[in-house]
Amino acid sequence: MALIDPTVADDAAPVAATPETAAAPTDVIEESLDAESVRTSAEEFATAADGSEPRATQDRGLSNLEKALLLGLGAVVVGSVLRNGDRVVANTGDRVVVESEQGLAVYKDDDALLRQPGATIRTETFADGSSRTTLDRVDGSQVVTIRDSRGRVLRRAAVYADGTQYELFDDLQPLPEVDVRQLVATRPVPLSLSVAESDMAALRAALREEMAYDAGRTFSLRQIREIEQVRSLVPAIDLDTVVFESGSAAIPAEQAHSLVRLGILIEELLFENPREIFLIEGHTDAVGSESYNLALSDRRAESVALALTEAFHIPPENLIVQGYGESFLKVQTQTAEERNRRATVRRITPLLREIAAN
Repeated sequence: MALIDPTVADDAAPVAATPETAAAPTDVIEESLDAESVRTSAEEFATAADGSEPRATQDRGLSNLEKALLLGLGAVVVGSVLRNGDRVVANTGDRVVVESEQGLAVYKDDDALLRQPGATIRTETFADGSSRTTLDRVDGSQVVTIRDSRGRVLRRAAVYADGTQYELFDDLQPLPEVDVRQLVATRPVPLSLSVAESDMAALRAALREEMAYDAGRTFSLRQIREIEQVRSLVPAIDLDTVVFESGSAAIPAEQAHSLVRLGILIEELLFENPREIFLIEGHTDAVGSESYNLALSDRRAESVALALTEAFHIPPENLIVQGYGESFLKVQTQTAEERNRRATVRRITPLLREIAAN
C-alpha cells in the first residue's frame, strides 16, 4: 500500500484468481493452527523490521508471501526490481517494502490476523501469485479471502455455521478514480479524537458517524487505504493509551486494559451489524529509515488488531491493518517522540461500496 498523495488516484480492477475464473492452483498449503504457530500481540516479531536479522523462514524456505511475490512479481531479494518496476528495499519474510515513483509501499499477507489457534486454513496459490484462503473454525464458521500477488486482500466473505453469508468487501470490481483535489477543496476539517481525552459518549458518536461530507460515491478498500483524503472522511480515533517502545511492535500485557473502551464499542457495533469494517493504522516517529518505519508501523497496526481480537469478541476478518510509517507525525519532530509511536482506528464501513448480505 503505497504512501501516495496523488492528484487523481486510479483504481482499475485488479487481476486475481476467483472461484469463477481460476485454473487449478499451482500450490496448496493446508495448516492446523495451534498456539505455537501464531503470534500474540504481546510478542515481538521474530525478525527485525529492517530485515537485518536472519529470518525465521530461512530454515524452512520461502514464506508464503515470498512465494506469491515470486510467482506474480518476480523477485524478493533486496535490491532487485520486480516485474512491475518496483525495487525491493527491505524484506523481513512477513513484509516486503518496495519503492516506486509514487513512493514506498509495504507488501504483506493480509490474512495474518486470521491465523488463530484452533482454526484450519487452506491456501491455494495461482500462477499469477494471487491466492484464495479458506479458514475453518471449530464453531463451524468460515472465512474465504482472495488476495493479489502482493498479499493485498481483494475480497472477503464470512460464512456462519447456520449458512448465513456476509460479503464484507469486494475490490475485484473497479470504481471510478478519485479526484483528490476536489475532496480537499470540499471536505470539512477531518475529525480526530484521543482515547485518553474522550469519554465513552464521544467515542461512540465518532465510531457511529457517517461520512462527514457527501462525496456522492463510495470507495474501494484500496482507495481508502492508500488515499489519506478519502479515509479522513470518517473520524480517526488515536489510541494514545497504547505506548510502543522505540523499535517495538509488541503491546505489553499490562497495557491491554487501555483498549477496553474501544473494544467494547467495536463489539457493540459488530453485534448490530456483522459487516462493519475497521481500519487499524500504525504510525512511527521519524527515527530510522523510511522503509524501516513503514514495516514497523504496519507491524504495530497488526499488534493492535491482534490485541482487540484476543481480549474481545471481535472477528479478525472485520479488521484491516495498514502502516503509514512516519508520514503522519502527530508531533512535528525528527527526534524520538513517544506520541508519534501510536495506532489509530477508523470505522470505514460508510466509505465502502454497499454489498447486500446473502
